[in-house]
Amino acid sequence: MEPVVEVLFQKWPNALALSQANDADLEETIKTLGMQKKRTQTLKRMSAQFHSAQWKDVNELHGVGKYASDAYRIFILGDWRNVHPKDHALNAYHDHLKNLYREETVHA
Repeated sequence: MEPVVEVLFQKWPNALALSQANDADLEETIKTLGMQKKRTQTLKRMSAQFHSAQWKDVNELHGVGKYASDAYRIFILGDWRNVHPKDHALNAYHDHLKNLYREETVHA
């Protein structure tokens, strides 16, 4: 999945650019993920909403589910202590943070 993300951000480096992407070009870029037509519309709508700054909580953005919400809270807001992720990768990172915090507390 990472190569798709890298290409996506190379072609459309910000929310405004992605919201204005050519549908066919975006579909071609993400086709290996499957459901490219639906994902294209979701990405464009969410990007337009994000760019408009008319939102206060990430959950207001179109297409944001538990994974995206948890990732936003962990990586952007730093609110990892109050997040209980269900995703394997987020759980691994969450556990890493908990262990790191424990070690800092012990050595303080």
